[in-house]
Amino acid sequence: MKVLLLDLTHGGEVLAREYLRRGDEVTAVDVYRTSSALAERLGAEGVRCLPAAPAERFDLAVAPVHCPDRFMGLATADRRMTHHQAVGEMASFAFPVAEVTGVRGKTSTVQALSFLMAAKGNKVLSLSSSGLSTWLAGEQVLEDKVSIAPPTMLRLSSLAYRDHDLGIFEVSLGGTGLGKVSVITGLQDDYPIAAGTRRAYDGKAQMAALARGTLVIPKQEEGTWRPLAKRCTGILTFGKDGDVDAELTSGPLGSPSRLRVVTDNGSVEIDLPATYLASAYRLAFACSLAAAQGLGHDPLALAPLLIGFRGARGRGEVTVDAKGELVRERNPGVSAASLDFLIRTLVDEHGCKDIGLVLDPVNRKVCEKLDIDRIKEVCDRFPQVTGRYVLPSGVDIGASHGFEPIERADQARSRHRTVLWATKEGYL
Repeated sequence: MKVLLLDLTHGGEVLAREYLRRGDEVTAVDVYRTSSALAERLGAEGVRCLPAAPAERFDLAVAPVHCPDRFMGLATADRRMTHHQAVGEMASFAFPVAEVTGVRGKTSTVQALSFLMAAKGNKVLSLSSSGLSTWLAGEQVLEDKVSIAPPTMLRLSSLAYRDHDLGIFEVSLGGTGLGKVSVITGLQDDYPIAAGTRRAYDGKAQMAALARGTLVIPKQEEGTWRPLAKRCTGILTFGKDGDVDAELTSGPLGSPSRLRVVTDNGSVEIDLPATYLASAYRLAFACSLAAAQGLGHDPLALAPLLIGFRGARGRGEVTVDAKGELVRERNPGVSAASLDFLIRTLVDEHGCKDIGLVLDPVNRKVCEKLDIDRIKEVCDRFPQVTGRYVLPSGVDIGASHGFEPIERADQARSRHRTVLWATKEGYL
């Protein structure tokens, strides 16, 4: 088979090598011109690597859902599919898999679900933007920086993880159809992808359309996803009036939060520790418990185990000391939308009135991925944000938008009761 593969930046090399291993004739196009060294290595292995798609006919063209069609150029193909679909056709696992996608709450859901399944005695292989981990007696990090693009699932399926009982995988922009449980955390922001030619919806729709097992979706978005779910064996909803809901009552930062889990069979209440922003996990708790139900567990029986959960690494970590209140957010998904959600949570759930926002891009390249104009708009909507700061790597973008350059986050802590320190990590 003659295969055209677009995009080497987001795991395309994994697909290229798999098609080559299967005996196909593979042409790979580095559409973003960022992977010259990788293209050279693939070329030595037998992949034809080009800077642009050739004017030829192919049996199959494979491209990420976020790749604009213009990169096909004059090439034609008898069949076209996304990277997600290709992984769904080529990968297989020796254990059940839960796939998680969505605009917000993916990592937190994966972490909470991994914790719960490990607490029930399962050895869990967990992939999220926090890294690749094994969960059993706690979390053991296997890879700290790892892509959540769908080809990573293909890579994992070929490695020696057969001693695990369950895989829980965060997948960017959609699903592969490999999941016993397929989860959409929600479409809270239908942002543009593929240079504005598609929307986030088009990626998430793959999860609903390809799901073969149980599909887990927000109750309020049931009308969006249910009509697409032609192949799944069942649908579970979470959120208000859904099959599983999680209600949270919070006090000042540094005090425990009360979680109430509600299903058709009753409810249960527990107190959660104050070391993380539990109030920001309402979606993740409801979603992970609904996913657990899809895996055959009773959400009401599982909920008390969350007393031992300490939040996802780098997500809403809370410190209260003599300097005041510090909320630490470290992940590749820091954005205007995520900051809006966190600030709203601090204001509405915890009554914070004097918030200093510290932006911390890890390097100048990451600065380019921050929409500073939208972040400024978010700050303008909240009078409780009384200071805006940027650490050295972001000075160029920050100073011109009203963000004061500082050397250390502690400088902001000396001026504000509450500091939200948001680090935009560079691995996407």
